[in-house]
Amino acid sequence: MGNYNTRAVGNGEWGKGGAVFRQSLRDFPCTVELGKASPSFEIIRNTGGIRFIPPDDEGYILRGDKQRLLYRGRRRSHRFTVLGDTAFEYDCILEKPPDSNVISLFMEGAEYFDFFRQPNYLSDPLLAGSYAVYKKETLLGEGTGKLCHIHRPEIIDARGRRCWGDLAVVGNLLCITIPEIWLGEATYPVIVDPTIGTTTVGSQYRIEYDPPDDPWIQLLFEGNLPVNRFLVPETINGLCTAYFYTNDDNYDDNGCRPVLYSDNASTPLTRKSTEEQFIDLTVGSGKPKGWRSGTFKSNGSITSGSYIWFGAFVDFFWEPRFDYGTRCYLNDWYDKGNSIPNTYPIGNGKWYDDYKLSMYFTYTSGQQYTRKLTQGVTITDSKKLTADYKRTVLQIVSVTSIIERIKVFIHTISEIVSSTIIVNSLGAYQREIKDSIGNTTEISLLKIIFQRIEEKVYATGALFRGLVFYVRILTQVHVRDYLLRRLLKAREELVLKSSVSREIALDSRIH
Repeated sequence: MGNYNTRAVGNGEWGKGGAVFRQSLRDFPCTVELGKASPSFEIIRNTGGIRFIPPDDEGYILRGDKQRLLYRGRRRSHRFTVLGDTAFEYDCILEKPPDSNVISLFMEGAEYFDFFRQPNYLSDPLLAGSYAVYKKETLLGEGTGKLCHIHRPEIIDARGRRCWGDLAVVGNLLCITIPEIWLGEATYPVIVDPTIGTTTVGSQYRIEYDPPDDPWIQLLFEGNLPVNRFLVPETINGLCTAYFYTNDDNYDDNGCRPVLYSDNASTPLTRKSTEEQFIDLTVGSGKPKGWRSGTFKSNGSITSGSYIWFGAFVDFFWEPRFDYGTRCYLNDWYDKGNSIPNTYPIGNGKWYDDYKLSMYFTYTSGQQYTRKLTQGVTITDSKKLTADYKRTVLQIVSVTSIIERIKVFIHTISEIVSSTIIVNSLGAYQREIKDSIGNTTEISLLKIIFQRIEEKVYATGALFRGLVFYVRILTQVHVRDYLLRRLLKAREELVLKSSVSREIALDSRIH
């Protein structure tokens, strides 16, 4: 069981902090960190890792305990289950029929890893078509460089019907394909459950020499020189320690000696190791399967950035673990006693196999380090492969600058217009004010100054008004009949006079 750290709240619900659990504590420990609010998960070992991110965009209800954590959604839910010290299970639960029969996970950081697909003909359906994930550049102290193993997913519907899904890595996407006909007949919810292994040891140990007739047997080396190609991240010069994983022991004596060979056009060439120590690989009473180690020395300096072929001279037997996926030379070297060839016996055919063997080595760096002690201070020195330096400098800088500014002034003017008028009036008012304003401002660098300007404006204004009067005149006229008759006969005009007098006083003051 891995160590499991969580942030929980009441009633079994989980907070936004998600959960963290650690695995492979007896191997090279790794950390599995779940997303805070989404069902993403990241596997971190040594200095790097990969975060797997589902493309879901809906909210989740988070529940769980120390063994299982569930992100419940409307269309899809996601569940994580700790299976033991070296594996956990990720389940994508389809609550409703999906839009596609392909489930995808985006892999953040995938460009720094190699995804070695295991053959489809493997007898174990969980491993057939699975992926072994290794770092492209394995650094000192990172072991085999294996991050995880993504096993083939099994698909289960609500009626218990089962089928196998297919895995594929396309760029930065991990795709799980469900058989379309099977999915069309499924009863929901449907569970897609790939298992993630976190050990650095290879997933394989058996091979079939002559398929399909021969049985599957443990891979065995005897009188061979199996080697894999490695990048040297830092100059090697001196003592090295080799590690080999021994998986089984079907014979009385198992053992090997570590070897190094130079690289020549992607093939091993010249022996670069010396003083190779014999390593006992026997598995039996008091000697369980696992890692075994022994020392050797580099024969001269091996330059940083170059490639090297590392492996074992197997004088007796070695039954290893491995993953398929990379070039492995394992040419014969029988009946030569304890002599290790100074030139690798590549042969004319340059035949090689497809094994990534579970082995690695550490070494003493050839770089020189200078240590400076300050008087009165004692320190315990620890070598760092890389270092970052930060320089903080305080400088006084004099700057002469010319700043042009465009100002916008907004003036609000209140006026009091006193008018004495007897009639109602409708007026339009237009005023133009011309004023010159001077302003002196001192600007200091790296400061923001908020400036308030108060001004008094004195202006002389001229008022032009136009007035429209509507006058209604009521006149009573008393005309006698004879006057009217006389007017009609004499064709005289009747002049009626109405005197209208209006006195209007206007008084306007502008302050």
